[in-house]
Amino acid sequence: MENKLGAVTIATAICVATYAAIAMGCLAQYGLGFSVEEIRRTALATAALIAAFIAIDFLGKKPGKTG
Repeated sequence: MENKLGAVTIATAICVATYAAIAMGCLAQYGLGFSVEEIRRTALATAALIAAFIAIDFLGKKPGKTG
């Protein structure tokens, strides 16, 4: 059995992540009373931080080495 992600698995993961983001946004805005600007600022900062960690992980590996 190969360890490959299929198109259905990727699509499902994207849909679940989107649903979770929408639910968290609604909870933050309507349940906790945060403004749209606060939610947007925090989301952008978090996305930039995650992208930086992914880039560091991707660029920190030596070419030709596995694992």
